[in-house]
Amino acid sequence: MVTLPRTSRGTSPTFALSFLARSTIALYQICFLLLLVEGKLFESKSKKEARAAEYAKERERLANLFVIFGKYQLDKTAFYTLVSTTLVILVASGIQLGVWCRHKRDLQLIRNIDSTVGKSFSRHGDGGYENTIQPKRKTKRESSTLDVVIVGCGIPKEGVGWFHLMQFLEMSNTNVRVRAVVESYYLDSAKCPCPPAVFVDFIETIIYMGIECVNHVGKLEKVFRSSNREILCVIAGKTKDNPRFFKECIGMGATHIYLEIPGAPSIGQLKDMETLAETRGVEVYMGYQRLCSSYIERAVALSRSIPKSHIFFCHNENNQSKDLHLVVTRHSEGMLRSMASQELAVLVTQYGVTADMIDNFKVNTNRLFSEKVTFHNRANGDRVEDLARVAFKITTKKGKSMSVMADRCGGLVSFAVVKSSKGEEIQRFQSLDERGVMTVEKELKDDTEMMHQFVVESEDYLELKRRIVKAIMVDDVTATGVVSIHDGVKIMVLSDYCANEINAVLTLDS
Repeated sequence: MVTLPRTSRGTSPTFALSFLARSTIALYQICFLLLLVEGKLFESKSKKEARAAEYAKERERLANLFVIFGKYQLDKTAFYTLVSTTLVILVASGIQLGVWCRHKRDLQLIRNIDSTVGKSFSRHGDGGYENTIQPKRKTKRESSTLDVVIVGCGIPKEGVGWFHLMQFLEMSNTNVRVRAVVESYYLDSAKCPCPPAVFVDFIETIIYMGIECVNHVGKLEKVFRSSNREILCVIAGKTKDNPRFFKECIGMGATHIYLEIPGAPSIGQLKDMETLAETRGVEVYMGYQRLCSSYIERAVALSRSIPKSHIFFCHNENNQSKDLHLVVTRHSEGMLRSMASQELAVLVTQYGVTADMIDNFKVNTNRLFSEKVTFHNRANGDRVEDLARVAFKITTKKGKSMSVMADRCGGLVSFAVVKSSKGEEIQRFQSLDERGVMTVEKELKDDTEMMHQFVVESEDYLELKRRIVKAIMVDDVTATGVVSIHDGVKIMVLSDYCANEINAVLTLDS
């Protein structure tokens, strides 16, 4: 009998199969328990659908990711938003840096203009300048070109000096050359450390045009000494500063002066200026542009041709009632020395009216025609009394009668009416016809920053300049419509007379 050898238990094939079966069953049980714990084995259909949707959404999110940096994940929308925001911040920062650099450059420009003090003036302890140049009056004109210096420029579109400068630069068919601009406030870094950007831009432009810009007349020694031409100084500063500018211009060698009205704060100062000009042989023209207006000239011509006729002048301005405090602040000398003085200039120069020849002065006290109001200067809180409108009639000792009305809020159109001795209207003359009104309204609408009177009376201002330039070039001291400083004194005296008579009968409205 053959005996087979016995094998060990661990190597039995039956045992190996049994161990594999048991291990598989145990692993299945473990997986079953894990799925059971997570609740996924017997979850409802709705939960499965929700989970599937959540997985789909997550896959979509992962598919849309544009940038993954560590724990930071950005989709396209977030990425482009971040990039655009960053670009905006960079551009804004660049603009701000540019504004800052430009501001520093502007300040340096003003300091450079302010750094060179003219050698012709020595500084006094009181802040003034002493002239050391004797004026050179030209006995023979060496050129057909007129040199112009603007004194008192102001802010573009606001200052009357700026307006004069623009008109001289735009004058055609005239040999006029603007040589220099003097601005004592905005070009003085001590008085105005940060001038408005619009002013700095303007100064840069005219410097580029070859026009010298300084903050004191005394710094123009080179301009005056190098000129072989007649020199017209246009003085358009504040009324209180104009006498000083006047003396400085004559001291530097000005041959002619265009003086904005009223010219000086007082009659005495204006008389002293007249005496100085006469002594130095300097011709002075006053800025009464209304005398050059065609409707005034036609009305005056008709009234002179009709014996015992009466003439009525109505001067309107296009201000709003809410802005009257600004108007009064700008013209602190009062209505009678500013606005209404234009018509008083007509009475003095065309009819020979003076304060001492008035026989009767009557004010129309009806509030529709005359009103005195208290205005508040919002800049310093001061109270200012002035007229919003006024109407009065003057009868001279020779029996000639004339009326004047001035209304700060009367509108665009001014007019003059010639009447018979019985009070019947013979003819009316208007400053603007219907077409002219439409043109002016459009210009005012197109440029809301421009002073209204610069637009309304632009032609009158320009015509006065033409006549003054012509008078200088042909040596004509009797030019029509041009007021001398001698007549300017008479006009100021008449203005003060009218103001006293009006204030004596008008009560104050608040």
